[in-house]
Amino acid sequence: MKRSIVYSMYSKAHFCGKHHLSFLAWIIRAIMRWLFSCDIPYKAEIGKHTRFPHYALGVVIHKEAVIGNDCVIEQNVTIGGRSGIMSVPRIGDHVLIGAGAAILGPVIIGDYAKIGAGAVVLKDVPAYATAVGVPARIIEKCNPVQ
Repeated sequence: MKRSIVYSMYSKAHFCGKHHLSFLAWIIRAIMRWLFSCDIPYKAEIGKHTRFPHYALGVVIHKEAVIGNDCVIEQNVTIGGRSGIMSVPRIGDHVLIGAGAAILGPVIIGDYAKIGAGAVVLKDVPAYATAVGVPARIIEKCNPVQ
C-alpha cells in the first residue's frame, strides 16, 4: 500500500519528536502547513496506513488525539477538543471520516465506524456504526458477519 506524502511527513516529524529533535519536527510541521494547509502535530498518535486523500487539505488534529490504523480522513476534517473539556477524541481502526466533519471533545469512535460529510460528532459512536448530521446521530449500526 502506497503511503501518502502527508502521512510520510507526519511519520518523520513524529520520529524526530520522539527522539528529542523537536525543532526539526516543528520545521516539518511548518512545511506541511505551508504546502498542504493542514495542521497535523507530530505529538498526535496516528496509526499505520492512515490515509489523507487530497493531501489533507484543511485537516486540523489536536496534538493529543489518538487515531487508529487504516483510517481515511478526508479534507477539512477537525479532530479536537471542546472549550472547557480537557479530553480529546480517540478514533478506532478502519474508520472513515467524511469531508468537513468535526469530532470534538472526549468522544470515542469505534472500529469500522463511518462519519458522514459535515457531521459534528459530540457523543461516542459505536463500532460498525454510521453517524451523520449536526449534531451527529447514528443512522445505521450493523454487526459484522462472524
